[in-house]
Amino acid sequence: METARSDRTRQWLAAHDLDTEGDPNDAARDLMPEIRADEELSPADKLEVGLGLLEILGAYWVLVELRWLVNADESLWTTYWQAIREYLEQAPSEAILYSLWNDWFEDIETSERAFTEVLGQDFQDKDPDEAFLRRATAVLKVSGPVPWKVKFPVYTAAAEHERLRKAVFSGVLYSFHDVYGSLEIAPALELLDRLDLPADTEHLTELREELAAGHANQHHRD
Repeated sequence: METARSDRTRQWLAAHDLDTEGDPNDAARDLMPEIRADEELSPADKLEVGLGLLEILGAYWVLVELRWLVNADESLWTTYWQAIREYLEQAPSEAILYSLWNDWFEDIETSERAFTEVLGQDFQDKDPDEAFLRRATAVLKVSGPVPWKVKFPVYTAAAEHERLRKAVFSGVLYSFHDVYGSLEIAPALELLDRLDLPADTEHLTELREELAAGHANQHHRD
């Protein structure tokens, strides 16, 4: 997905005699420090040029450095998360999903706020459009590390939408399998019942058995 941000970033690259050739992550490691060090760019401009570079390269390392930038300046949060929501509503890249899971959701300092930004505040609409369904599906599948008290109300709301039930199941499943997964057994079992999935759904029987045996996480069995 490329937008006007991409055009602006290409202009910035040309003005500084830089290019994006080579491995995308190597290019990101070279270019992002240049963007962040450009004193002619305001913090908001650095974010816009960085987001444009993400659109061009699709590289995870762009997101690593954007996270540093955003965490250092509260004023950038709204723009950053609006952009991430928009990207998630397209065909979300593996880099964005990995960044959400590994960088934002696994960090106890940012997990709740990040999850709220990308999904947790948006279930008021009873008839979500296709873009929202794509975003919700993507986020639910990587939400394993998000604290249960934060994500359970969202899981419950998402379970009301038939097209999101498999994604909710994935969220519960990876809450169990993720090293940093967060899950409470009784409400998780009740939620699985509400999903009304086919009995032959892959991993459903095994997950029920593990939860019924009192195991909230495969890595932390008593």
